[in-house]
Amino acid sequence: MRKAIIIICGLFMLLGGAGGLFVPVYGYFWAREWATFFFAFGFPFFPVFYLPFAGWLLVTGVGLLAGRPWAWYSVQTFWVFLLCIGGLALVGLNLLFPLLPSVVDLGARMRMTINAALGLLLVLIPVGGLVFFDRARPDFTAAGEEPPWSRRSPAAEEWWSD
Repeated sequence: MRKAIIIICGLFMLLGGAGGLFVPVYGYFWAREWATFFFAFGFPFFPVFYLPFAGWLLVTGVGLLAGRPWAWYSVQTFWVFLLCIGGLALVGLNLLFPLLPSVVDLGARMRMTINAALGLLLVLIPVGGLVFFDRARPDFTAAGEEPPWSRRSPAAEEWWSD
């Protein structure tokens, strides 16, 4: 079951990364007017954050499907990144709620729905991903291989024995 979930996560990341890289190409060839406005409007966001993030998803998805040890580190970094973004989004949105009634009147039920959705998508799922991939760590190491941080250096043992 664990391998199946790893493959599904890898496929989602692969498809998200490939789709994220396909959107600008599609926009350039078939919707140039719309894409030009969007890319010019979001200039610093697009080349600095969007394209590297889409490439990261693509490479991590391939690594998860291939079962590479570095993919475990990459996916753990991805979950921590989503967790930080979720925390910032929840705090920022709740700080903006008192200012929003002058622009848009959101009821208490709508605020709770937005908080619950953001909490589920950007806090609960990343925590679950961190826990799941922590328990799936043995699937990303070769049989009999130990993590490099658990090995003791003979030089350090000699130094301490003096």
